[in-house]
Amino acid sequence: MKRFLIIPVLGLMLMLAGCGGKDQKTSGTITLSSELYDGGPYYYAMGLSFDEAKEVPTQPDQYRADIVLGAGPVTTGGPVVAYLAANTLNPPFALAGTYGTAADAVSAFNALKSVGSYTWIDLAAPLQANQVWVIKTRDANYAKLRIISVTIDTQGDDPVATCMLEWVWQPDGSATFP
Repeated sequence: MKRFLIIPVLGLMLMLAGCGGKDQKTSGTITLSSELYDGGPYYYAMGLSFDEAKEVPTQPDQYRADIVLGAGPVTTGGPVVAYLAANTLNPPFALAGTYGTAADAVSAFNALKSVGSYTWIDLAAPLQANQVWVIKTRDANYAKLRIISVTIDTQGDDPVATCMLEWVWQPDGSATFP
């Protein structure tokens, strides 16, 4: 009789032990800046790591950031713009659309359920509010971004951009968004 009680109790204990794991965060809202920080021998900015779901430093010996915000001309002699860059071998960005209102951008962002056929480019530029972008990370995972706001300060020696964005990341490598 004791065996009949021990087996269900052990099964219940194993199930409860497996339920305490940390869920992977796959979406959020973040504000990035292109401001540089003094990191000893290197200057660094803060970028977004989808895997860590937070802002991380862009130190040269660590490739944690999936995207980094920059500010400057993207063509020779061009205007100063805000842009997103990624550390990938292939062009990682595709513009899914630019919308006239925040409500239209939110609707398009929420309706974007899978990666379609896009023309992929090296930089997400120029960034503007109410844009929706798709990115393919260096780990061959996809994310979608909704640009909420963008500002550029050109008063100092180097321009500084700030961008608030909403993101959704698909960590399993599929081309659909949760």
